[in-house]
Amino acid sequence: MRAIQIKEILLEHTTEGLRSFIGMMDFELTTHCWCGGRLAPWAPEFALYHQCAECGCKSVRFRPSTQSLQRFYSSAYWYEYQQVHKCPTVEERFEGDMLDRVPLYINWLRGLAEPPAKVLEVGCGNGRLLFELKQAGYDCTGVEMDSNLAALVTKKTGVLVHHGSFPAENDPVYDIIVVIDVLEHAPDQRDFVQNVKSRLSSSGKGLVHCPVLDTLEASIQFRHMFNPLSHLWIHTSESFHKLWHDAGLTALKVGELFNMPVYAIGKT
Repeated sequence: MRAIQIKEILLEHTTEGLRSFIGMMDFELTTHCWCGGRLAPWAPEFALYHQCAECGCKSVRFRPSTQSLQRFYSSAYWYEYQQVHKCPTVEERFEGDMLDRVPLYINWLRGLAEPPAKVLEVGCGNGRLLFELKQAGYDCTGVEMDSNLAALVTKKTGVLVHHGSFPAENDPVYDIIVVIDVLEHAPDQRDFVQNVKSRLSSSGKGLVHCPVLDTLEASIQFRHMFNPLSHLWIHTSESFHKLWHDAGLTALKVGELFNMPVYAIGKT
């Protein structure tokens, strides 16, 4: 399928607010799931997603190129793309996240390891969780794709935030790795999970929150989760557990937030 055909399909099935982002990105046809299973048409309501015949995971039909994703996860993502979806700005989220999610995450994290455990948050966004964890005595580090946001959060919170997807390979291991609303954005699911595993200490744990939808009815109810430029994967319970199990890790549900499960990840 030619690039121009892919963009025509994307433009046909997305809202007007996303068209400028589609114009700045390059895409490739996605034929296989992260697990290797063949992707096939799923449901008319979700024309831009296909389903894996093996694990049931939903994948975007057209995946942005690596270079496109690097451009996409810039200030434009935080101050333009988020506004298209009527999400608060980074500054507003720093205040608002303390009201509806950060205390819950801290409670789950305390169940994994007490201070002064070393914590890494992948895709730390506005940094409020790391700021509160630092105040509680944890040794905190963050990573964020946008260099400007990484610098802003470092200055605002006093927590070192690296620019990129993970810190450098010689970075130390961590007692806790936090992955909140990030897994669905990672183009290479296996590589992402292996990176998490390689950075965990021998007794280290992960805390993961992401969309997990097992039925078409649930997908329709939460169809706002299907953002074809950013949410490249929507897992089922089966595919989520398989992803971590294949890497030698276990996933145990410890709670729920915004109607989506929260998992603790550990080494087997």
